[in-house]
Amino acid sequence: MTTPAPSPQPHDNVPPLPSAPKTSGMAVASLILGILSVMGGAILLFPMVLAIVLGHIAYSKTNKDPSVGGRGIALAGLILGYASIFFGIIVAGLLAAMAIPAFQKVRDESLMKAMQNDARQIGAAAQQVMLEKGTTRVVFTIDPQTGAVSGPISQYVTKVSRGTVAVDGTIENETDTFSLKNPQCHQGQVLTFDAEGKRVQ
Repeated sequence: MTTPAPSPQPHDNVPPLPSAPKTSGMAVASLILGILSVMGGAILLFPMVLAIVLGHIAYSKTNKDPSVGGRGIALAGLILGYASIFFGIIVAGLLAAMAIPAFQKVRDESLMKAMQNDARQIGAAAQQVMLEKGTTRVVFTIDPQTGAVSGPISQYVTKVSRGTVAVDGTIENETDTFSLKNPQCHQGQVLTFDAEGKRVQ
């Protein structure tokens, strides 16, 4: 009778199968934050920064520790984070390009209204001086540093907008004109007003 061959016994020194590396949580978080940054139209600064910071940490850790996986995920989070910042800069530049001219226009209109108001006060004061003193010639000056008005009309108009200069501060009669200038208004052009303070085109 033939004796059956003994079954092979397992060897104690057989190495276990290598386990799959554990995906880095920071890599996953970086990817999620990067996606949120892109979906947010590149205006969510906090997720952008976190995506980049966590992505760098996770990418470095996966390179140093083979037991940690998710290198590709971390790289994707980094790319999305940097791409969001890049597009955010472009969007901010476009918004600034549209907003700055509009702001300058509003500011110029506001300064123009202030200068027209100053001119009306000067014109009214000049006519009052002519009426009271029986003169047809009124001379005034303006200190651009303070806006202080000097001359006979100063009893009625003490100050105007700072930066304003009286280019022509002489009003000869009730139909004469005078000129003002402010470097910050209307591109620094000289503006002419009639004796009533209305702008002459």
